[in-house]
Amino acid sequence: MMHYTTAQALGQARLAELQHQAQRDALARAVRLARRAQRQHAKQRPPALLAAFTRRARRPRPAPGRV
Repeated sequence: MMHYTTAQALGQARLAELQHQAQRDALARAVRLARRAQRQHAKQRPPALLAAFTRRARRPRPAPGRV
């Protein structure tokens, strides 16, 4: 038969482990939601803004000798 203090210590260790798992899961969930929100925010850029970026990127550069 297990002594009372041993059972109590095992119970406290199990409770601490469950709390640690819950904290770790909450952190992982927050990171996952933040990444999802970041991806959604990137998709919602206005088309005009994207067009301005692509126009600027595609603009030909002047020749090195000409200004």
